[in-house]
Amino acid sequence: MGYVLFVAIVPGSLLIVDYLARERGWNCSRWAVASVTIGLLAIPLIYLVEAAYAVRKMIAAPRP
Repeated sequence: MGYVLFVAIVPGSLLIVDYLARERGWNCSRWAVASVTIGLLAIPLIYLVEAAYAVRKMIAAPRP
């Protein structure tokens, strides 16, 4: 039963992660591997990485 669930979830998460990575201009093949490896957890991971980039950009921004 677990394999059927895995086979059903991975293509869906792969499509979603591919769309989100293309939208942000990131390497789609890297995110596809992440999606196959960790499944649905790759979707929130994209948002966490984007938030980390934003925080890093705010910290490194020059102050007037």
